[in-house]
Amino acid sequence: MGSPSELPSAEPARMSPRDEVAYPPTDDTPGNFSVFVRAEFVWVWRLLRRIGLSPADADDATQQVFLVAARRGGEVHGGSARAFLYGTALRVAANARRSLRRRREVPSEAAGERCAHDQHPDELLEQRRARVLLDALLAQMPLDLRRLLVLAEIEQLTVQQIADLEGVPLGTAASRLRRARSVFFDLLEREQQARVGRPHA
Repeated sequence: MGSPSELPSAEPARMSPRDEVAYPPTDDTPGNFSVFVRAEFVWVWRLLRRIGLSPADADDATQQVFLVAARRGGEVHGGSARAFLYGTALRVAANARRSLRRRREVPSEAAGERCAHDQHPDELLEQRRARVLLDALLAQMPLDLRRLLVLAEIEQLTVQQIADLEGVPLGTAASRLRRARSVFFDLLEREQQARVGRPHA
């Protein structure tokens, strides 16, 4: 499984001097918080995007994640940095989804795309269709399974890395990932069967 690449429309946030100070350097982390932001910004954005936020909302949520990280800099260090970002992103996404329920969302794929001028229009159209289908299928999955599928198939993390991020035993992560893949491919098969009897636009 794969997905055409998307990139955030927003640049990584420039942190204020106060935020920079709130991120104390340690032996295993960069002293400059901006370096940390630029290294992890796209990873956090893609995660938020694939667990259900629109490109524009993923932009805003990613900024929020790093503002939280800046204010709680003492907790973000070494091998725990991604786990902290992951947990924070899930909480920010949950808050964003609650807000989205109170307003009608207008899809805007263009906000998250960087169009390559040397690509053929048919190729771009096919990529967009694949992205829309992927998002539609992911949206039908339980959130806990969707997260694991995104981490494994889009972010290409190992089962051990996923277990570390989720805070579960390796065997639990492996069994949940097998279930997530099974659910996804069942949904994909159902969609393909539905398309057979659907008139072409």
